[in-house]
Amino acid sequence: MYPIITITAKGLGWFQRGHPWIFSTDITFRGTEEAGLVTVKGPKNEFLAQALFSPASKIALRILSRKEETIDHAWWEGKIKLAIERRRAMNISSTAKRLVFAEADGLPSLIIDAYGPYLVVQTLSAGMEKFKADVFDVLKKLIPAEGILERNDAPIRQKEKLAAIKQCVAGEVPKQTVIEEAGLKFVVDLWEGQKTGAFLDQRDNRIFAEHKSGGKALDVFSYEGWFACHMAKKAESVLCVESSQKACDRILENAKRNGLENKIAVEETDAFDFLKKTDQSGQHFDTVNLDPPAFVKTASEIEQGFRGYKEINLRAMKLLKPKGILITSSCSYHFSGEDFEEMLSAAAEDAKTNLEVLSQTGAAIDHPTLSAFPEGNYLKCYFLKVTT
Repeated sequence: MYPIITITAKGLGWFQRGHPWIFSTDITFRGTEEAGLVTVKGPKNEFLAQALFSPASKIALRILSRKEETIDHAWWEGKIKLAIERRRAMNISSTAKRLVFAEADGLPSLIIDAYGPYLVVQTLSAGMEKFKADVFDVLKKLIPAEGILERNDAPIRQKEKLAAIKQCVAGEVPKQTVIEEAGLKFVVDLWEGQKTGAFLDQRDNRIFAEHKSGGKALDVFSYEGWFACHMAKKAESVLCVESSQKACDRILENAKRNGLENKIAVEETDAFDFLKKTDQSGQHFDTVNLDPPAFVKTASEIEQGFRGYKEINLRAMKLLKPKGILITSSCSYHFSGEDFEEMLSAAAEDAKTNLEVLSQTGAAIDHPTLSAFPEGNYLKCYFLKVTT
């Protein structure tokens, strides 16, 4: 039915463990050089799966189905509908939510986020790109959205030899909208904001941060102040540290929108420089939040990333008062949970402090993970309390 691609015994082992990817180095025969849908067979020519094929990518095959079935418009509708219904059953405290999370929903390299009445879609592989028209048609049928935005400007598409595309494919999508998250309102730049407009994966951690914050708080790598606003609901004051002037302006806008402008201040500066200077000045805080960008984007950057994470966490620990709370995150998949814990232990030792783990969390509930797909479990967030 579809072009055939055959894989090695090593690839078969990877497949049998349940991983949804097969790498180009594990292909022995290519029945096509065109991106799209293929049938995957094992070393003995046995049927394995239907998959999306990306001829230029190291991740050559992304598994769609382990059954011999027709992948047609009805199939796409059924899978997307199931993912949407899955979110409807979740208690999501926001009008912004992830409706489809790629591999976790059996739709590899497809992201669909809802920001109130607007949908933002990303097709992040050459194979999925072939079916985006089906995806858009299904969304028009299933969701009464006011507009659908194709935000295919993610850098990862370059590895798939795909062009950057940013366009409205249905209705109208404004440059900005306002969403509500656990009683707070935030501006989202749908066309230019990070990811599909905002960091939805940290939602549950932001909400939990409100309950763990108090006194004088510090929010480092604040971006647009979503963590800060949640923290300010309980803290006496929050100082935001952010290097982007545009983001600093948005922090103040979000603070004012939520009536928190008298509790939130902004310092536009480099986070590393600020932490070093503040540590040397002897200032202390009751709560510190660290939500940096990914310091480790490839396996070769682990050692360098370890130093970066340790530097900021060590400084943050030294800034905390006794019984202070440290909230610290990493969104680097290549920096594992074990790496992160080792870094925290090393930082605590150098800071001459002891820390109690109050909570260890990951991405928000609408970002599920698969046990056989650790790549999807990229976000780590720790809530720690200074005990000495």
